[in-house]
Amino acid sequence: MAGKQIVQTAATTVAEPTPAFDLPTELTKPVVNMESCILFGLPKCGKTTLLSKLPNCLIIDTENGTNKISALVKKIPDDKGPVGRMKWLEDFADFLIAKGKPYDYVALDTFTEINDMAEWSGTYRYMHSTQGKKFNRADDEVTLLKPDSSDYQSVHTVGQGFGYRWSREDTLRVFDKYMKVAKKCVFFVCHVEDKFLAMKENTEVVAPKQLALTGKLRDILPRKVDGIGYVYNDEGVIKINFTGNEDRVGGNRCSHLQGYNDVADWSKIFI
Repeated sequence: MAGKQIVQTAATTVAEPTPAFDLPTELTKPVVNMESCILFGLPKCGKTTLLSKLPNCLIIDTENGTNKISALVKKIPDDKGPVGRMKWLEDFADFLIAKGKPYDYVALDTFTEINDMAEWSGTYRYMHSTQGKKFNRADDEVTLLKPDSSDYQSVHTVGQGFGYRWSREDTLRVFDKYMKVAKKCVFFVCHVEDKFLAMKENTEVVAPKQLALTGKLRDILPRKVDGIGYVYNDEGVIKINFTGNEDRVGGNRCSHLQGYNDVADWSKIFI
């Protein structure tokens, strides 16, 4: 029967209308500027200073890295542990959205620190799950070990890499919430992995495994954002390299930033 679906039950056969879909007839209008971006680079290369120059940009400081600059800053509470901090981050994202996104730009500085906190919030969640009911327990297999116990372990120690799922889920939950908090663009600031800190500050775009993120997140998060920029200091001048290829982190979905590797001029980056 044309245009209809046949649904069979034990008692009867019923013809249901085929769902109707609107078909696009006009080209979409592209969004010109980035709406999400990963900024990464070596310590003290100028990432936070650069963000402070953006008008109406809120910097959410997770590492006390804003003490030496003048900026719009919200510091993550230092009287909470990793579980409480991750909860605070989620609540603050909801608050910004409920307030109508008062900032044009929001930067999580750094998201590497948030990813580190997720290891321990993920550990807590695993301990309170069915699968982890014996994890980080005392000899009676009931009493929970305290984080300061010498026997307390990270969920990352769970066999065959299964434990990384728990920290990854916590990291992605915060990431996805903050993708929605800014009117114009949200920045996720990352470090370079420790073993690459000796790398010189130059125009070389580092490889995905050099991003200071855990496991699969090094591949997942770059795919989710509009742009990935490597920030470096060239004789006192802060520059951004948005170039990249299939093997290297970098690149941008915005046509005016294709191949951009120059002075970090916000008037050229956001047009």
